[in-house]
Amino acid sequence: MIEKDFSRALELIDANLSQIRKKVSSRDFDPNKVAEIEVNDFYYEGKTVPRMMVVLRATGCQHYSDHQGCSMCGHFEGTTSTPVTVESYLEQWQSVLDGVIEDKNGTNFNLNDFPILCIYNLGSFLNPKEIPPEAGRSIFSSLNNYPGIKKVIIESRAEYVNPESLKNIRDVYRGTIEVGIGLESKNYTIRELCHHKNMPDLNEFTRSIKCLHDYAFKALAYVNQKPPFLTEKEAIIDASETSIYAFEQGVDAVSIEPTSIQSNSLTDLLTKRDVYRVPWLWSVIEVVRGIYDHFGNDHKMDLRIGGYFDETVLSGSQGVAPGVKRNEIFPYTTSGNCPDCNPRIIEAIKEFNRTYNPEILYSQKKCQHCYPQWEKEITQEEKRTIPQRIINILDIT
Repeated sequence: MIEKDFSRALELIDANLSQIRKKVSSRDFDPNKVAEIEVNDFYYEGKTVPRMMVVLRATGCQHYSDHQGCSMCGHFEGTTSTPVTVESYLEQWQSVLDGVIEDKNGTNFNLNDFPILCIYNLGSFLNPKEIPPEAGRSIFSSLNNYPGIKKVIIESRAEYVNPESLKNIRDVYRGTIEVGIGLESKNYTIRELCHHKNMPDLNEFTRSIKCLHDYAFKALAYVNQKPPFLTEKEAIIDASETSIYAFEQGVDAVSIEPTSIQSNSLTDLLTKRDVYRVPWLWSVIEVVRGIYDHFGNDHKMDLRIGGYFDETVLSGSQGVAPGVKRNEIFPYTTSGNCPDCNPRIIEAIKEFNRTYNPEILYSQKKCQHCYPQWEKEITQEEKRTIPQRIINILDIT
């Protein structure tokens, strides 16, 4: 019965995601122009430094095209249906090297002014079907001309971390490179059903960490907090335990990623059906507390909370996705408490990201308007198994 329920739940998630993805609007973006450039503050080697994030316009995550992608992800809306060639990627990258933003402000910048550089492609940078090795090699080779850059961050699914993909980059660039990998959850059922991750074997993750370190790369684990079908309390425990697991497996950093709502994702559908709520900010604080309680408050670790930085968008993409009034990359809802305390707690989280001081989070006063509601919610228990919940919610035929 357990295996049967799991299979039926996965079948329902696949079917719903397939229908959701068909609703993605036209993706006629210029493959020769970057999707977005923004800057924000980042904690690095004991101080706050400026970070630049470059999002290349790309063809999208292969997990999305092969298996409909992760349940909380709607990044496919920011990819282009036009194939992106090596030449197109390099034209995008040249505009970054030139430091000129073609917008109404005429913003200029110099990569040397940003010690931290993120190069994202809304997918896996190390997947040769997404970023041709020639393009990746040329991009990293160009960074040798920018000694002001102290660390480069890219992202990849674990299965694309291999000696060939790493050597392709390491042969031309000797600087510090960090690779962010979506672990999401150490729990098999949560990872494969709730996240729809398609990483059934955790050995894939641990293997990727070793491979990264063998080639002098740093490993960053992404831990998604509160995928669909979990209670608030379950999500807190899962995110804390998964982060602890990641550190104990040898990752150099963990980024907690509280779920936000992106259009044409499974969490978008469930939110509109009123059967999902983004995580409370109080819960985000509890995840951090759980991690520090395990290792000790005096333990030095690279722990971040994704999505909470004071960013300045230099290039707001190419406007918005066709037919909608927002940037196609940004979520429309992020984790939150209530209007009265959201600004204060969000600023505290941003300050934590600038300083890595957890006491900033612990010292936040309880909100008289929403804290009692959150306390009540984290006492709620769910007796159904996760597959049973999914079947009950999604099997509406």
